[in-house]
Amino acid sequence: MSAALQPKEHHPMSAPAPTTAQRVTFARLVGAEWLKARSVRSTPWTIGATVGVTVLFAAGILQLVLLAPAADVPDPAAVVTDNYGAVPTLGVLGLSFIFSYALVAVLGVLLVSPERSSGLLAATLAAAPRRTPVFVAKLLASAALGVAVAVVVGLASALLAQPALAGLGLASSPFAPDGLQVMTGGAVFLGLVAAMSTAIASLFRGTAAAMGAVLGLLLLAPALLPIIPGIGAHLAGVLPSGAGMMLFQSAAQVGWQPIVTGGLVLLGWTAGAAVLGGVLFKRRDV
Repeated sequence: MSAALQPKEHHPMSAPAPTTAQRVTFARLVGAEWLKARSVRSTPWTIGATVGVTVLFAAGILQLVLLAPAADVPDPAAVVTDNYGAVPTLGVLGLSFIFSYALVAVLGVLLVSPERSSGLLAATLAAAPRRTPVFVAKLLASAALGVAVAVVVGLASALLAQPALAGLGLASSPFAPDGLQVMTGGAVFLGLVAAMSTAIASLFRGTAAAMGAVLGLLLLAPALLPIIPGIGAHLAGVLPSGAGMMLFQSAAQVGWQPIVTGGLVLLGWTAGAAVLGGVLFKRRDV
């Protein structure tokens, strides 16, 4: 056989084929987790329920005050300020975050728990064997969804409440400095709650156990701890939900110290859950 017809030999080190690990970057991991979060069927349903329930309670109650007979509510403005504060728009914003944080926690759990039962987590780790970046990407995607929900429910509630508040002479823009401060604090609150819920859910193999642990910490413990004489109220104050709610208080009304303290407490809970969840996520079998 002539040299021209002989097959060419390729040295194995001359042109290495790209590997999966070389193609996977952290930015792509975050994008993939964000795509998965938006594609999961439970995500739009949970977000829709969160927005609907929040707007119904945070802004709809004002409509009931206006529709009540004058004999029952002779001074609607006084009723609104007694229940929503001196600046009712800020009160509506705060209520929107209170009514939505439990559902955002559920969303954070659903972003990670069903992956094990469906086999999607195994496929993800086969494409990206380094587990720490995968886990961090999940937390970032969860936090981003929490922030997005906060912006939607906050603005929707505040804007829908403005006509009722204007009729009482109590309207104020949610885009004023104090409104933006409360909105920002609420976005940080829901973002950290979502990320913490995802981190805690990663500790459990089953969705039911993860949901119970997260909702027990955020809802059940704050309700039960104050029953303990003496220290119960103090213990409840350092739980993530109680401390984090200080983030969407108005600094003009309560000052910055409790807001910063509450934010640091919630951040500490989230960081602790993330470290513990990340260690187990890295060491445990899928």
